[in-house]
Amino acid sequence: MNQLFYGDNLDVLRRFIRDDTVDLCYIDPPFNSKRNYNQIYNNIGQDDHAQAQAFIDTWTWNDHAIECYDQIVDNTNHTQTTQSINLILGLERVLGPGSLFAYLVSMTVRIAEVYRTLKSTGSFYMHCDPTSSHYLKLICDALFVSRGGDFKNEIIWKRTSSHNARRSFGPVHDVVLFFVKSNKYTFNIVRRPYMKGHVESRYAEDETGQLKFISGGNILTGSGATGGDSGKVWRGFDPSAKNRHWAVPGFLTEDLGADIQDLPLLEKLEKLYELGLIEIKPGNEYPTPLRYLKEGDGQPVQDIWSYQPYTEGTVYGTDKGMMKTYLGWELLHRNV
Repeated sequence: MNQLFYGDNLDVLRRFIRDDTVDLCYIDPPFNSKRNYNQIYNNIGQDDHAQAQAFIDTWTWNDHAIECYDQIVDNTNHTQTTQSINLILGLERVLGPGSLFAYLVSMTVRIAEVYRTLKSTGSFYMHCDPTSSHYLKLICDALFVSRGGDFKNEIIWKRTSSHNARRSFGPVHDVVLFFVKSNKYTFNIVRRPYMKGHVESRYAEDETGQLKFISGGNILTGSGATGGDSGKVWRGFDPSAKNRHWAVPGFLTEDLGADIQDLPLLEKLEKLYELGLIEIKPGNEYPTPLRYLKEGDGQPVQDIWSYQPYTEGTVYGTDKGMMKTYLGWELLHRNV
């Protein structure tokens, strides 16, 4: 717990990280950019060689690349799949033993170790850029999807507003590939705060001081009559009479325990009514679920992440602008 390892991540993974022990892995490796970067440590000595090498993003077909290649095709550590071996052999024929191929074989042995260490509920985020993202996705497919994992998202992070390229469109984004080890993976929805205008137009303070949703759309039924509890009469309301059925929206129960979430439908409706989360007003066609603005509410984050300039002061609950107000981005990338 709470350990920081210093050195080559391949060596650390193999020596110190056991199988099936990691919940989440996020890696931001060199991108094969053919550029070198400033050291974050200045005491480079014999023990710090791996740290120094990590900031030299110019790859060559050298002894290290050959060693990685041999480990893949011979499956020395038994971490590869038939698909990943065949992929590397195919890429060798297409690319040849050069800089890009050296980079890809070096990443393949590391991604294989990431897969080994992840729990069945674990997730993997691979931060890269368009230079090699298409190859890296194939490698992840061969190591994850071929063994029952899944590719979930290609996330586009717009890292800058403009780049003055002279002979191409400006390259302004990075790529984050999101893979999971199995369909039992854990995923917590990340939300960005609502805009102030949205809250001001759709919520109003009630007598308790809470902000109550007042903009309509709160219904407890879905279209089409069904059998079972969802079509039965509850508190004098018969959804089947109007070709509808009971449908409890997720926001009503997402913060309640499993003892309520797992109740039979009519018992769940009754419990939500007792908790004051369903309102019955004379004259209304159906009961209405009550929705209040809670801390952490907002729109689920989508697969394009982009800071919006000049939005300071427009986001509910903060004076900061969009993007920097959510995701804890300073924890996800070295440049923010």
